[in-house]
Amino acid sequence: MSEAAEALTLVWKTLGIEDHPVEEVRTVTMRSGVRPLNTSTEELVQRLPRLLRKGDADTMPELRIKGTLGEGGMGLVELAEQLSLGRDVAVKRVRGESPSLSATLILLREGWTTGLLEHPNIVPVYTLGRNDDGEPVIVMKKISGTSWLEIIEDPGAAPEAFDAEDPLSLHVEVLTQVCNAIQFAHRQGVIHRDLKPENVMLGEFGEVYVLDWGIAVSIDDDPTGRLALAKEVTQPTGTPAYMAPEMVKGYGEELGTHTDIFLLGAILFEALTGEPPYSGKTLFAVMMNAHDCPEPTFDESVPPELAAICKKAMARDPEDRFESAWAFRDALHQYRRNREARRLARQGDDRRAEVVDLLDLERSGHPIEERALYKTFGECRFAYEQSLEISPSNASARDGLQLVLEGVTDRELNREAHKAASLLIADFPRPNPEFQQRLDELAEKLDARQEHYEELQQIRHDVDLEVGRHSRTLFASVMGIIWGVSSFSLAFAIEKSYFVLSYPRMMYHIVSLTTVVALATYLGRNHFFANEVNRRLILAILATFGCTTLGRFLGWKMELPILSTMTMEMLTYGTVAIILAVTVDKRVALAGVTFFAASLLSAIWPPLLFWFFATANVLGMGLMVWIWWPEEGEKAIC
Repeated sequence: MSEAAEALTLVWKTLGIEDHPVEEVRTVTMRSGVRPLNTSTEELVQRLPRLLRKGDADTMPELRIKGTLGEGGMGLVELAEQLSLGRDVAVKRVRGESPSLSATLILLREGWTTGLLEHPNIVPVYTLGRNDDGEPVIVMKKISGTSWLEIIEDPGAAPEAFDAEDPLSLHVEVLTQVCNAIQFAHRQGVIHRDLKPENVMLGEFGEVYVLDWGIAVSIDDDPTGRLALAKEVTQPTGTPAYMAPEMVKGYGEELGTHTDIFLLGAILFEALTGEPPYSGKTLFAVMMNAHDCPEPTFDESVPPELAAICKKAMARDPEDRFESAWAFRDALHQYRRNREARRLARQGDDRRAEVVDLLDLERSGHPIEERALYKTFGECRFAYEQSLEISPSNASARDGLQLVLEGVTDRELNREAHKAASLLIADFPRPNPEFQQRLDELAEKLDARQEHYEELQQIRHDVDLEVGRHSRTLFASVMGIIWGVSSFSLAFAIEKSYFVLSYPRMMYHIVSLTTVVALATYLGRNHFFANEVNRRLILAILATFGCTTLGRFLGWKMELPILSTMTMEMLTYGTVAIILAVTVDKRVALAGVTFFAASLLSAIWPPLLFWFFATANVLGMGLMVWIWWPEEGEKAIC
């Protein structure tokens, strides 16, 4: 045995603490002596109202005992009816027929302390009184339920309001509520000193109560003198299997809220392992173990985060423990959030595996259902994102989200779905330069393709004979009318000798006609030049008029016969029509045939030349109107 152990053992024996086996009763509370009050205990008890009286029930002033609810080391709890309100209450008194003044004072102080602590997780004290034997009694709310210790040993014993199928969540939830009660008590300057699963009750409707404040002490001075003070503690007090090191020494000056924090950690240890932190064959062995305070150890089944919380709470040095019960509670809340985050991350992993299988199947050449892929992907992504929203530091969820986004993005890039890929890349938890580069390359490729496509579309538009069809029909109609009227008028005037045939007059005729056609083309250019093919057709016709004007002028200067010049002019019209048929619209060849026929007939019957000329003009333009005439129900394409 070490020197420290020998010294402590000597101190314990000096204090009268007897060593004995603890195998059967591991949770027995060690109680120390109590500081007497300024007023005698007997006088204080006599001042209390009498709540019970022996004899007929009708003479009882307030309570009627109905039975026993339970008993502990020094206390007996009975079931009573509060006659004035017609309700059942719990009545606690010192066990035994002649309780000692020390036990009586302990009960009084428990009543005063618990009465000070009005909190949902602490059993309410209704009043403090005495029975007919002059013994003090505490009247409390009657609670029913199951001890937390029983539930640790058998989770199936938990009330229906608690999730017995997930014991770990149950224990964390209960301990969270215990922290609320302890934090409240600390705010009132009170420390419990005997926190253990046995002193926590779980009600059938989800209530959690911290019981047995019998050895609670105040860390602040109490002017009333009613509360036991921590600084007056001179020997070990509490349950050895759970004690903090400072409790084992019995130095009141070392006690504080950190002591209860240690006990909260000790409760968590038992909830995780099923056993209290310290054990041994004898009381001294257990207390020595508590004094040495070895770091708790856990098997692999215990979540590391909870193990870390327990180790911090049970640190030997109070400075290394949680600063408050709420800090301990917040750590539990964070664990619960992280646990839910991990559950969601695992759910995301399962869905990601399904997404990977679908992508592999598609890469192997098997068709997959797009809707099924994106449904699974959406569920996977949602699970990861919810996990990260709960716990932003969850590396597993972040990595999983990165992988599934990269997998689906790779698919979309291969399918050249730029928009979908860009949206996915924007949501990457971590930037990936490789994917960004692939996206940029795809954008350049698609831009070039789009530019090429637009060029092809423009070419298609320019050579599409359907574009401007109405305008061409109108142009041919106007040309046919102007040219036909002028040609037939000329033929008629020449036949009737109203018009003397000469080059100057024929020049006037062609120049006037060309001017009118050119002016009409200019005014209607926005309609007639709907695309390149229209522009070329109409400009070709205008160019033809220009060439025939030049032809007449050359014939004049070369003193050729007018009829010869006009015959060759019709041949020119036919040639231009054939060239347009070959290069633009093969149907225009019909118009060319009429001019070739007119030219041939004029060579055979020169006197009828102008009639052949006029007929060819009307037929040529008429054929163009016919071949370009929009079909029934067809809309103009401009």
